[in-house]
Amino acid sequence: MLVEARVGRDGRLRPRAFTWSGQAFRVASIGRQWPDAGETHVLVMAEGAGTFELAYSPETSAWRLVRTPTDFGHGAHI
Repeated sequence: MLVEARVGRDGRLRPRAFTWSGQAFRVASIGRQWPDAGETHVLVMAEGAGTFELAYSPETSAWRLVRTPTDFGHGAHI
């Protein structure tokens, strides 16, 4: 999984775009963010695709996809 992100002045992660299953998504808005098991979890709304939960591990500098719009009960059109 490839994620384009920056760190805001407040220290929070700001994903801007990501690629999942060969498809690119632009982040329209960023929701809540919380720590869990050594990772930072971020809810994002992808343009035209719904809500995704992404997780970043500072230990490995890697992102992973935790939940997709289907997991949130949205009829995913991805």
